Amino acid sequence: MRLIVVRHGESEWNRIGRYQGQADAPLSELGINQAEALATRLKRESFDVIFSSPLQRAARTAEAIARYHPDVPFVREPALMEIHHGDWQGLYSADVQAQYAHGLREWRQHPTRSQFPNGESFSNILKRVLDFKQRLLQEHTDRTVLVSTHDVVVKILVADALGMNMDRINGIWVTNAVLV
Repeated sequence: MRLIVVRHGESEWNRIGRYQGQADAPLSELGINQAEALATRLKRESFDVIFSSPLQRAARTAEAIARYHPDVPFVREPALMEIHHGDWQGLYSADVQAQYAHGLREWRQHPTRSQFPNGESFSNILKRVLDFKQRLLQEHTDRTVLVSTHDVVVKILVADALGMNMDRINGIWVTNAVLV
């Protein structure tokens, strides 16, 4: 299987520095332009299926790409949703630092031990992403698959492909509209 992974274009909350998690923030104007640039970059690629997180920032990015591939099946896949940041969702970065300094430090240094307050544990997102990848390997052998998703999901897929220790994923820098 050939797996092409993209992170969504910049969202309004990326632009202003708010934690999103599974909050459904729309793409910013820059994010729309980034999605269009990705679509242009990928218009000559051949895909057998396109999977997207159902969150609109990833779905809109995938839809821009899919416009050049109208006959390719498009699937919204809940396993590709971003980690649920719980109480951090909607907070600005500075507020998370002030209110959750210990948890933020834990997330950055040892994500595998992290549990967002009233949110998701790393072990949960790790399981759902790797289970999804395993399904892809079983169901789409010898095919090209495009996945449009989020920061933490991209980091997990990259770290898994490289055989990295998952506590090192925050050393992977994933910008908006990145193509992996």
